[in-house]
Amino acid sequence: MTTPRPSIVPNIERFRLPRFDFEPWSTRSSVYSQGTGQDEKALIDFNKCVSESAEDWSSAKKLFAVSTCFLAVLNSAIASSLPGGAVFYTTDYFHVTGDQEDALPISVFLVGYVFGPLLFSPLSEMYGRRIMMIITFLGYTLFTFGCAMAPTWPALLVFRFLVGLCAAAPYTLGGGICADLYSNAAHRGLAIMVLMIVLNIGPVSGPIIAGFVSPVNWRCKYWVALILAGVSFVPLLFLPGGYKSPRHVWTISLRQIETYGPVLHARRARSARTWVGKSAKPMPLVSNKQSLTKTLSVALIRPFRMFSEPIVLATSLLMAMVYGIFYLFFEAYPIIFGGVYQMSTGVSALAFIPMPIGACLDIIVVLWWDRHLERAKARNAPWALNEEYRRMPLACIGGPLCALSLFWLGWSARPTTHWIIPMLAGIPYGMGVEIIFMALTSYLSDGYGTLTASALASAAIMRSILGALLPLLAQPMYGALGVSWASSLLGFVTLAMAVLPFLLLKFGGGLRRRSKLCRQVVERKEVLEGQV
Repeated sequence: MTTPRPSIVPNIERFRLPRFDFEPWSTRSSVYSQGTGQDEKALIDFNKCVSESAEDWSSAKKLFAVSTCFLAVLNSAIASSLPGGAVFYTTDYFHVTGDQEDALPISVFLVGYVFGPLLFSPLSEMYGRRIMMIITFLGYTLFTFGCAMAPTWPALLVFRFLVGLCAAAPYTLGGGICADLYSNAAHRGLAIMVLMIVLNIGPVSGPIIAGFVSPVNWRCKYWVALILAGVSFVPLLFLPGGYKSPRHVWTISLRQIETYGPVLHARRARSARTWVGKSAKPMPLVSNKQSLTKTLSVALIRPFRMFSEPIVLATSLLMAMVYGIFYLFFEAYPIIFGGVYQMSTGVSALAFIPMPIGACLDIIVVLWWDRHLERAKARNAPWALNEEYRRMPLACIGGPLCALSLFWLGWSARPTTHWIIPMLAGIPYGMGVEIIFMALTSYLSDGYGTLTASALASAAIMRSILGALLPLLAQPMYGALGVSWASSLLGFVTLAMAVLPFLLLKFGGGLRRRSKLCRQVVERKEVLEGQV
């Protein structure tokens, strides 16, 4: 007598749970294994489950998610420049001598920025954004405490490296989270623009905090950073997400809350299979978890593989140059305003304020450009239909603005000129850096989709290398060439790099069409949306 086979499909309705739903299964299931005395196994298309994508969240939930992300990024950005301008209080305490020693607390932090994206960005694409944010921010908080309690100069440098390693996660994943939450290019561009403003304000705030609290005690600036980290950690724990497993309806789990689409997709399928029955098998597209060896190999190789993409290489070079000069300013400004104008540590740090002012002015420029672009699309202007014109023209004006700022700063900083004149040179540099990062980050997000975090990790590696090296050259370069010619040398290099956005504007479309990774992202998105 044949053993009755379980009826999985007809009883599927009783497994409907809050925040977890299926389409009717009568047209979605098929038998792929059958035989006398054996259970019938259903091939269930979990890919047709009702979407719980982060793109479908309410506006309030998205706002909370991006605000929480930006708060973590702000911590990272402040920590990056925290010793700048007041490090001599620390070196005097530890009896450290040498001009290049002063730049080490910032440089070793940025070395951590080099290695952090190698792990955290690709791992976030395998295990989810949120769990990486939680783990790394906890590490950031603990190692900041280590900096505050460091007993020796080498110990401080080790802790600064570890802080930079962990701080690289929110710094790099921010663009990926914006891409997860906003499929609309205009909304995504606006979110990334705000992210870039945060990244501009944070490093400027670090030297100001250090300049005013370090005279009390050099450890105070790290205690301030630790307090800010503790306050920021609370909302990060409650970052909203895509679904809750039926087994944990009343609990909070690190795995329940997520923004990254493929991770949500795989977890939803595993949860459905658990409640429907072990004999139910998911169709393709629901990938199993990879082995640790394969995960680590992909995590280490993928960002470097992205450098083979001409688009990633070109955008990374320009962002690296303006970023490295930005961090060089934390060594150069004390020379200029503390040396030429004899300002105190705290007051000279206020010279950075025009930079975030310039960054905020970019909002007007971007909003005007978006409106101009929409009007051109409405009248079917041929140029407006070109994807390269969505953000790249903005990057074309960013490089010249940065170069103008460097020439302005170099040739106006002299005792016979009022200090406000060279200080105002920070406005065009803030505008240039902000608009370059916003435009090129949006460009990478549009082109690489679910691989955005890895593309941004590649860019972060290159700019962090220059960010670590250029501050070490500040003292020798400004000492040998003087303020005018040292700043002019940086201006000429920036002007040469400013040609890259013009080249991408002309050839970027062809490069994306020939890019294997860009094509894979487009094809994968079409499959997940059921378009193929």
